[in-house]
Amino acid sequence: MKTFLKGFSKPLIVFAMPTILLFVACNNNNKDKNAPLKPAAEQTKTATAKPAQTENTLLTIAMMTEDRDGKKAELRFYEREAIYSIDKSNKAYTDNIGMLTEAIKANVPVRFTLNATTGALTNITRATDKEIRAYNTGTGINSPELKIKGVAPVRIDVTKIDTAVFNQVDYQIRFPVFKLCTNVVPDYATLVNIFNYCASQGCNNPPPYTITNCIPFQYVRDGCYARAHKMRQMISKKYGYCVEKVFSFAEGYPNKLAVKANMWGGCCVEWWYHVVPLLRLHVKRGSFTYQICYVIDPGMFTTPVKLSTWLQAQKNTSCNPNANVTSYSIQPGSAYWPMGSSASFGTDPNYVNTEQTLIGYKNSITCN
Repeated sequence: MKTFLKGFSKPLIVFAMPTILLFVACNNNNKDKNAPLKPAAEQTKTATAKPAQTENTLLTIAMMTEDRDGKKAELRFYEREAIYSIDKSNKAYTDNIGMLTEAIKANVPVRFTLNATTGALTNITRATDKEIRAYNTGTGINSPELKIKGVAPVRIDVTKIDTAVFNQVDYQIRFPVFKLCTNVVPDYATLVNIFNYCASQGCNNPPPYTITNCIPFQYVRDGCYARAHKMRQMISKKYGYCVEKVFSFAEGYPNKLAVKANMWGGCCVEWWYHVVPLLRLHVKRGSFTYQICYVIDPGMFTTPVKLSTWLQAQKNTSCNPNANVTSYSIQPGSAYWPMGSSASFGTDPNYVNTEQTLIGYKNSITCN
């Protein structure tokens, strides 16, 4: 099995085959344990939704691996959470394998034609020097000026999470981002209001919306980075609370994040990373006060859920026996998507890419 890898973080270099483990549900005692992937009664299906169209775009390769059967090559891109593949007999692949390998080493984008619905790559073209310069400088997606240095992902086995302590901010103190902001959500009712506000702006609901472009929660195959960033903007502007981002990863072939999209038709969806806003909830028990990590993910859940619940839901081995959350990382709210080595993250400070992605996926559906 041939693997070409551009390192995102040290754990990505590990390629040992994972032990197949059964999915373990969260043991939380609060109401979020029944929340994963249940249809929301108030949601309205979009009757005119269409599958995602074929797209021709520049992408930076995070990892390229030959599938076990040797017939396909799997590619993972920093700018996409979805995993793509191309038939190795495709002339586009055989003619460009050398160029792809060099692009990984040089951290330069390549132009691909892809279909987000099928996960297929059908064409590969070398980017022009002008395109590469525009991509890597100034306001380009891969520009150093738009990157932040984050904390490397932390290895995790979601079947062994101690939910009694894992969701407490004191347990997650290894992530220094929590020291940057102190205005946390004061009570669970407010947390629910925040979730409902975000969910109400979903493209699966009828207009009008209070934001410029609706959020395509009904399409979870890709675009989590844009959904998370838009929610971060909304929450910060309307409520003023701290909004961090949590990234989950399936690092190394054949690991994949896998969920069953019961809210959107019941099909299985696979990613190599996923990202959502993380909020801290202030909790008081007698004379003790502490903070709990919750996430806002209306594409997967119908209520706010604890961090552990969110992570565990992405190891659905009924969808893929190789489903595995290998690591996670909590970053500042400005982190948009993973981009390059040493735990670097791209940003979208003006929400340009965010809005373009929301528009691009607004009429797409998860399950066909």
